[in-house]
Amino acid sequence: MDLISLATGKKFKEHYRKYYQQNVALPVDRLSWDPSESMKAASSNEAEEEQWFLNTMKSEKDKNIIEEGKQRRENASYLVTWDGPHDALNPRNWSHTKKWWIIVQICVITMSVTFSSSVFSTGVPEVVRAFHASTPVASLGTCTYLVGFSMGCLPFAPLSGIYGRFIIYFITLILFTLLQIGGAVAQNVWTLAILRYFQGVFGSTPLANCGGTASDIYSPLEYTFAVPILCAFPFLGPVIGPIMGDFISQSYLGWRWTFWITMIFSGSVVLLIIFALPETHAGTILYYKARYLRRATGNPLWHTENEKQRDPKSVIIRAFTNAISLLISEPIVVCFTIYVTILFAIVYINFESYPIVYSQYGFNQGEQGLSFIGIGIGILLAASFTPLIYYHYSKIHKKKNGKVPPEYRLYPLFVGCFLLPIGLFWFAWTCYPNRIHWIVPLISSVFFGASLLLIFSVVFTYFIDTYQSLAPSALAAATLVRYSTSGGMTMVARPMYHNLGNHWATTVLACISAAMIPIPFVFFRYGKAIRSHSKYAYKD
Repeated sequence: MDLISLATGKKFKEHYRKYYQQNVALPVDRLSWDPSESMKAASSNEAEEEQWFLNTMKSEKDKNIIEEGKQRRENASYLVTWDGPHDALNPRNWSHTKKWWIIVQICVITMSVTFSSSVFSTGVPEVVRAFHASTPVASLGTCTYLVGFSMGCLPFAPLSGIYGRFIIYFITLILFTLLQIGGAVAQNVWTLAILRYFQGVFGSTPLANCGGTASDIYSPLEYTFAVPILCAFPFLGPVIGPIMGDFISQSYLGWRWTFWITMIFSGSVVLLIIFALPETHAGTILYYKARYLRRATGNPLWHTENEKQRDPKSVIIRAFTNAISLLISEPIVVCFTIYVTILFAIVYINFESYPIVYSQYGFNQGEQGLSFIGIGIGILLAASFTPLIYYHYSKIHKKKNGKVPPEYRLYPLFVGCFLLPIGLFWFAWTCYPNRIHWIVPLISSVFFGASLLLIFSVVFTYFIDTYQSLAPSALAAATLVRYSTSGGMTMVARPMYHNLGNHWATTVLACISAAMIPIPFVFFRYGKAIRSHSKYAYKD
């Protein structure tokens, strides 16, 4: 409202009181105006009235500025921060032993939920017989679980930034564990599919938050060592799932025990984190510190910098819009999301295709699960090169005084991008049961497994370095696409292998992965120029 238009007498006084909750004592001669006065006198009085109003508002403005300054200084004096660079509460100052213990726990949490993503697929033949369903319908459980993974990552990552990592891990893992009971006693295939979706939603927390946990306790140089270890377990869990699941499903226990075993596993993890996992999110630790100071001193002014921004709805909406915006407008996010999506799709296609291929070698159900050991060996071999990668990156970090362009993260990908198609082509044209021993295609899976870790860990750290504060949104966008696509691919894997045959179906996958080879080289060469035109990416 334009207060200049109200600068006459009682009208201004009423509106001033209304908007500023103050009772202004205006001069008596300004509270009345005789309309019989001459126009000149009226004009003079109006000019005086307006001048009085301007002087009043000027003094009020000065008063507000002074009050705001005092309020800011008062708030600043009660702002809760770290007590110096060596504050023991700061997670980055914790001991190496404590940090690695946290990483071990996050790895175990990740394994418990990714184990569940594949263990169900081993019981599909028994589910078909139990519920008289078709194989595609019985396989829906794997598909909906992966779609649940993709949906859960969007809200849980930003929520952990509001309420802390621990509480989100704890609540979602409790729900994930309880939902296993529903799967174990389900009486029809549609109940299974729905329950598997919600298991995926609540099981997505470690996938959404493991990177945030690592960045809570490690500097950018230090997480060069930790991230490859964390990235191994989204693959090791699905590899171990079929190995155990096939033996469980063919035993007297039956397919329902794949859920009971998962419940025991995840329930044990819940007990572990209750007693051993500390809160690592800096903002949450400071919030608890401020709350303690408010209670201990009785002074409500103690606060943290971001305490007033704890609105879950707005944070989730902002995270979702950021993820979609990055996915649409950022070439780096688009290209590397496609790359890791192809990678994960091939992994989950293999859970359907390996039993088809190795059954032709006469493997029983339990032995078919053992065929995934090669992938696990490849992942562990790639992880063993982490110290070498760390040493190489630390030299660059020191040489450039800590200002390392994100493109230097891509070096391991120069190897991984070739290992993926090599492993797939090898597998495609050596799986001849009548002519070539089964060990030959099994060895190819070692190359495939190594490529999984090299590609995924590089993309993970590259996103963090490139988008920094927006890295969770970039990673959430990639997670949304890769798991929803992988879920869909599990439904087409069996028809594809039955229609194209083992050789050509795998060759199609190998050709697609070979088409991705130029991506790391293009972004290493032109990444800086691409980032310079981005409104989100870090600029040198």
